[in-house]
Amino acid sequence: MFWDQIREIRRLEDKEQYVYDFSVPNDENFICENLLAHNTIELPIEQLRELGYNIERLKSRSVITRVETELPAEEALRTALRLGDSALIVGEVRSTEALALYEAMRIGALANVVAGTIHGDSAYGVFDRIVNDLRVPTTSFKATDIIVIVNMLRSPDGLTSFRRVVELTEVRKHWKSDPLDEGGFVNLLEYSAKDDVLKPTKTLLTGESQVLNDIASRTREWKGNWDSVWENINLRAKILQSIVDYSKAKNNAEILEAQAVIESNSMFHLISNEVKEETGTIDSKLVYEKWYSWLRKNY
Repeated sequence: MFWDQIREIRRLEDKEQYVYDFSVPNDENFICENLLAHNTIELPIEQLRELGYNIERLKSRSVITRVETELPAEEALRTALRLGDSALIVGEVRSTEALALYEAMRIGALANVVAGTIHGDSAYGVFDRIVNDLRVPTTSFKATDIIVIVNMLRSPDGLTSFRRVVELTEVRKHWKSDPLDEGGFVNLLEYSAKDDVLKPTKTLLTGESQVLNDIASRTREWKGNWDSVWENINLRAKILQSIVDYSKAKNNAEILEAQAVIESNSMFHLISNEVKEETGTIDSKLVYEKWYSWLRKNY
């Protein structure tokens, strides 16, 4: 960007906002304090629709520009709750919409996943941001089930950086004021820098995850049967690994793209249902054999 391209300069007095809170209408990139900020819509809605997803986007008012003709984030969120039993994803939770988001989570306004992204370097960092900065009550925060932390890591020489999921943390409900001190945070997956891989913790391996057991309790074949739950988790992992291996073997990157993965997921569910009707149970070995046969036939 050159100085002769700058159209307008304004001083913003709101000291409570961060650089990444800024929104500049009609401009994806802008400069602030020598930092290049990228202001663009993150979810590729049109492409997702082309893939068959029934998805809607609600754009809310910027916390900086405050364009009166646009909906505030909390009103946009409450509007989304009236669209039916859908999944709800809120990008960049940073203001008063946090209260509406947790209201939706607590009352079970949606039958599917309610998720949001927020800046935080750990599970406690997320708790601190939501409760202390955004003023969401501690009891409301307990509506959170899982926190996934993604960090930017660097190589030992400092020349290369890469993103990794570094932990997947379960939020338990039997604590009063501080989940860190009272055992409210339990890691299910932890990043191993040595092996560059996520590894399951003892809590996950022994079937002591409250979230997974709650999910399993609503499925007849899994209720009270952790071995079946863990077997199904490993089946899904094996299928994903097989997609990667098959793509490499065939030198065909298209197998890793969204369309192929969606077809794979659909076939996995159809085959699982077919095997269940044939055998009375979800036989992981048989499901995998049928799925792999489909993969080889179609790719």
